[in-house]
Amino acid sequence: MANLFDEEQGQYLRMNALKYLEKPPEIQREDDPFITNGSLAITYILVETVEQYKADQGLKFQPSYVHQVFRSTNEIYGYKDLKITIHVTALGLKPYIKISYSEQTEDADDLNESFNKVYEAGFLSSEEQFIQALEEEQNQEPLGDLIEEYGDFKIYKCQMATTNGFVQFKPFLQAFLLVLIDGVQYPGDENEWVYLTLYEKRVFIGLTTVFKFNIGWNKQRHRLSQMLFLPQYQRKGHGSRMLKTVYKLGLEDDKCLQITLEDPSEDFQVMRDITDSKILHEHFKDILPNKIINSIQEIGDMPKDKLFEIMKKTKLHAYQIKRAYSIYQYAFVNKKSSKLMTEFARYLLKEHQKPYIRKKNILVRFEDGSSLDPKQMHLLELKEKEDRNIIVEESLGDELCLFELIATKLRKDKVI
Repeated sequence: MANLFDEEQGQYLRMNALKYLEKPPEIQREDDPFITNGSLAITYILVETVEQYKADQGLKFQPSYVHQVFRSTNEIYGYKDLKITIHVTALGLKPYIKISYSEQTEDADDLNESFNKVYEAGFLSSEEQFIQALEEEQNQEPLGDLIEEYGDFKIYKCQMATTNGFVQFKPFLQAFLLVLIDGVQYPGDENEWVYLTLYEKRVFIGLTTVFKFNIGWNKQRHRLSQMLFLPQYQRKGHGSRMLKTVYKLGLEDDKCLQITLEDPSEDFQVMRDITDSKILHEHFKDILPNKIINSIQEIGDMPKDKLFEIMKKTKLHAYQIKRAYSIYQYAFVNKKSSKLMTEFARYLLKEHQKPYIRKKNILVRFEDGSSLDPKQMHLLELKEKEDRNIIVEESLGDELCLFELIATKLRKDKVI
């Protein structure tokens, strides 16, 4: 591998890490007045009281992914000056939809059909019904068991079979998944699903879902499946709180053998890395680097006995523990040495390969029943390994930008 770094690499990484904090701007069609950007046309308003509703107040936000409701381009066709306001009761998430526009074409999109897709349990059809729903909720509390509380925020645990009223509440909860998570798949109705709802006082602001896989021997693997927060509450520390709550539930459950995550996004991976790095520092500070790394010999895996000890104590996957350990190594490696940084990149490359290494005894069969002979199989494996190397090497720059971002956060929090 050629030298990928020079003495300015640290500054380069810090500058490029900023791109992970940026979000692309919204684009609105201007060439046709009957084509509307759905994300801009729709406004959700979470309302807690009748007084809030009448004063046009409440928690307002716009959806992120309306392509899962309307057209794949995020657009709504056939309405001029389209405006859609969805008032939602802040506690029970019951919706009341108002639609206005100045002109409509004959072949306009069917908005009612689209919203029926979002709200399988239906939606309130009049202002009177919405006001009645608000009044009824004044004497109610969030569903589920209160399991965590910090400041004005409370986390409740719900399950289909054990939480009274959750079967009726779940469809309204799913509506937020559809417009706030790209490519979402609804959780099933099995009682193995755990729903963690987050409220600020009595206003819904977030959700996390966890599935308990039965893996035999009366043991389970807890997999965090989805996590969302309303836009105003993102990047406010609630994700880390939720993740720690998931970890706590797993540690308190004797049946839980391991805690994993389902295909995390880049932003979530950063938050997860920061959280796990802090856990590693809190319980296993003695094995972490605490001074500048100036030699290649200091780069490598943590001792296996320590790895198994951490896995047992935290119930985290070995790969994630080693990843957090690598972040600490990155934080202390001498970035002025191009040779040392290149060696660290080789170490990361090796670690990236491990989850994708195939078993040796692979038999590729075709439709006619034939298969590759051992020589062809060997050539195929070499080609796949070469392709993986190219992909992983191309991603190393982005990975190190993430490591720099995480290390900066750990320094800011005085962890390192």
